[in-house]
Amino acid sequence: MTAIPQLSMAGTDNPAGLRRLAAGMAEAYGATGFAYVVDHGIPERVVDALFDASRRFHALPHAAKDAVAVNRHHRGYIGPGAATDRASSVEAATRPNLSESFIKLSDAPPGRAAWPLDGPNRWPDLPGFREAVEAFEAAAEPMARRLVAAMALGLGAEPDRLLRLFEPPTAWLRLLRYPPRPADAPPDRYGSAPHTDFGCLTLLAQDDAGGLEVRAADGSWIAAPPVEDALLVNTGDIVPVWSGGRWRSTAHRVVNPPDRDRYSIAYFYDPCPDAVIAPLDGAARIASDPAPFRFADHVMAQLDATYAYRQSRDPRNIPDVDAVRSPKP
Repeated sequence: MTAIPQLSMAGTDNPAGLRRLAAGMAEAYGATGFAYVVDHGIPERVVDALFDASRRFHALPHAAKDAVAVNRHHRGYIGPGAATDRASSVEAATRPNLSESFIKLSDAPPGRAAWPLDGPNRWPDLPGFREAVEAFEAAAEPMARRLVAAMALGLGAEPDRLLRLFEPPTAWLRLLRYPPRPADAPPDRYGSAPHTDFGCLTLLAQDDAGGLEVRAADGSWIAAPPVEDALLVNTGDIVPVWSGGRWRSTAHRVVNPPDRDRYSIAYFYDPCPDAVIAPLDGAARIASDPAPFRFADHVMAQLDATYAYRQSRDPRNIPDVDAVRSPKP
């Protein structure tokens, strides 16, 4: 892999266009695991407004951010030093990621049996913040759903076969800030340690600071800078299971720039908690395939291994639902 390919979603509202995208995805995610996606339909003003909201949030005093600290439902502010990629299959991290973030999860639909991440989102007292988050999500979800439909075709399945596992989806929006990398930082001081994403699709918007790198097949790392009007989209760990190993989940990392903050917006689009992950019809099983598993169990194992607040036995570090009533917008 010497370059990350580009895919266009133009014309994918008709069957021929969707098949064309499916063929491009099969090639890109079979070889690279990453692609720049253009003509995605998310207005530039919506992306710009969310970057502005993210910068304003991260500029708040620590006390204001801590007021919406992450709750036990994995929603809210995740401060510096709170995440260590111990569960990474790429390189077991020994240091926390040099980043901070705000995370918002999709709400539970009425009548669904609760799983551990169902609960209230946390909203800062920041004018326009919630509106910017929800406007981006409203534009990103149709894009992600169309990508899943094309993915199914690229894997030789009917779109409904895969889309049923996303009824409803588990969608995560994460607003990240990476501070400048200290001049004396050791080599393993990452903004995000080498890892693969644990779900299905990641849609990423990033500023122009640089720092994101993707691991090539030969083990080298190549830069993945922003491309104008494109989102960088990668596949996560459940996609090789669905494809019988034909599609990849590619390792990536962030090495913070030394002289400025880096901001990114990550939208993760995953199946519903009860979805059973196994090779799709027609996908050949390979020796490395795990036994079928519930997506919820997979998620909880990843979070429990990564986040300090989930590893504490002190209940004060895992706020209860009743203690995290979000302010009204």
